[in-house]
Amino acid sequence: MNEFANKGVKKTSDILDRIEETLFPGEIEIEGTGYERNVFDRRLEKYLDQHFDEYIDEFGLVRELHFEIYESKYQDCLKDVNDLEDFQKDIEAELDSLSRRLDKIEEEF
Repeated sequence: MNEFANKGVKKTSDILDRIEETLFPGEIEIEGTGYERNVFDRRLEKYLDQHFDEYIDEFGLVRELHFEIYESKYQDCLKDVNDLEDFQKDIEAELDSLSRRLDKIEEEF
């Protein structure tokens, strides 16, 4: 008999948990934004979710995903600049070598 009594109590607590989750579902994170908000009025949340991209565009907001893309582009640019600096050093060394060779040739003649 205790099994049935325990099952009844468990279902009641599950129902209360479901009601609480329905009324106060807690924080929701909007993917890729780093923004978390508490949900109180589902109609308001539904409206905001439907028009979220419009708010991003209208107010010029930047999403977390954009930062990741910009960071990746920055790293690529930094790598390119480093490669150019290395290339410049190699060319300058080669020019110095050619200049020394030319000086030797001019001295001989």
